[in-house]
Amino acid sequence: MNSWGTRWAYLALVLVALLACDKRATTRSRVIAKAGIFYGGQIQNRTDWPLVLDATRQNQGFRLEFAAPLSKPASVAWDVVRPASRKKGHSDNRDGTAAPLFSAVVPAGSERFDQIIAFTESDRPGGWKLRVTVDGTTVLERAINIVAKPPATPDDSEVLTAAAAR
Repeated sequence: MNSWGTRWAYLALVLVALLACDKRATTRSRVIAKAGIFYGGQIQNRTDWPLVLDATRQNQGFRLEFAAPLSKPASVAWDVVRPASRKKGHSDNRDGTAAPLFSAVVPAGSERFDQIIAFTESDRPGGWKLRVTVDGTTVLERAINIVAKPPATPDDSEVLTAAAAR
């Protein structure tokens, strides 16, 4: 019953399926994606991000590290689902609202791509979701807990000045 033609057709179908899977696996395996707080040229891979609006004090976002310099430009897209903002006279809406889909092109020869996700005055603590794709393949999908900014603590100079004033 099995003719050579049927075997070749089956083999061709398996080969096409493997090549399609290999492309997705190759994209994922050639990219290391991290999300967190940028600090001293590194990224702290964290799921809890303090809600700090001042970019001179904190920058948060994601980093893509490519296994080798890119041989061709790569298309990066990301979206952030934030909690819906509260409106006066309405109950707290827990449904997320998606920010527009953002995109960038990483030039050929690049080994790393950093993207800052800035907080705005309308952002609030809660569960956020970040999704990042490279050339259409999802490389990062993570829930992030945005926490209220901790109360300000005086730095050493303020403590010394207060102690000297006594």
